[in-house]
Amino acid sequence: MQKALIQEILNDTGDGIAKYQLNLGSTNSGSLVPAKGVHYLDRKWCVMKPSANLDDPQVALSVSYACGLADCTSLGYGTSCGNLDARGNISYAVNSYYQRNNQLDVACKFLNLLMITKTNPSVGSCRFEIMIEPYYGGAERRFGCLLKPLSLVALFIFFSLTVV
Repeated sequence: MQKALIQEILNDTGDGIAKYQLNLGSTNSGSLVPAKGVHYLDRKWCVMKPSANLDDPQVALSVSYACGLADCTSLGYGTSCGNLDARGNISYAVNSYYQRNNQLDVACKFLNLLMITKTNPSVGSCRFEIMIEPYYGGAERRFGCLLKPLSLVALFIFFSLTVV
């Protein structure tokens, strides 16, 4: 929750500048002080493939799944992303899920309907977010750090079985 709140307050420009002019009464400047040392994940997004068929029954299931586990509130009526077309809505939803999963490649593999792009899909006031890098690094580092302990456990089990 804290990460999502910080993400919502900051711009995704990587400079730590507040997205909104907000005064919490803690400074004399009248707004939030820019954060220092904010690191974002890579500038990449998960979007619907141009070749994907909107009538594919898996599309609705994928969007429902993504929005159930990520934040799709910006797609509501009267919001910053409320005027996207169908492809834009789908792309926003799956990107939200992809970013919440720290850009893990498998989070953008919904039945071959999606692709990862380095072209920012943001349109007008609708910004497709990029998440702040977690304290343990990106998705690759998170799972990579598990490999060493797991390989040590496997080695220990193998050694124990061969000694007996």
